[in-house]
Amino acid sequence: MAMGASASDVKALLQVSGEDGALVDALDRRAAAARRALQAAAEPSPSFFEGFALQGIRVDSIHPGRILCSFTVPTRLTAGGNHLAPGAVVALVDEIGSAAAVADGHHLKVSVDMSVSFVDLAAAAPGDTLRISARALGHRGAYSGTHVLVANAATGKVVAEGRHSLFGKMKIGSNI
Repeated sequence: MAMGASASDVKALLQVSGEDGALVDALDRRAAAARRALQAAAEPSPSFFEGFALQGIRVDSIHPGRILCSFTVPTRLTAGGNHLAPGAVVALVDEIGSAAAVADGHHLKVSVDMSVSFVDLAAAAPGDTLRISARALGHRGAYSGTHVLVANAATGKVVAEGRHSLFGKMKIGSNI
């Protein structure tokens, strides 16, 4: 303390105004957001396609051999801007069908065959929420089969239905 300055004088000198305090708080929030962005960028991510096509899938429930997800159709995945693109449907069948096989306690496998019936793509417009259910049909040796149903959550209309065959005994590595 300076000679002759009382504790209350020093406290008043060190007091931060409400406006200055708000500026410091804003800097802290920006720094925290930047730290989170750097951490996310440092973590291994799926391929560009997976991130582009599958961003926004929510897992609603998962049980052995079954998985239920919801997905809001983004405009980036539409054909002509008016309905979900067929390629996006195939990506959903592939990824969620694989998840159903893994949810049944089997190792990660690779797709060897897929068939998708596009029942009513118009039932999946931008902003519509889809309900995607997948179940493991069975396993024989290194072969697994799954069934995936994509429907509009509000109307119940089936958008597409797929069957997915997977093969292999790939082990999932861990950095833990």
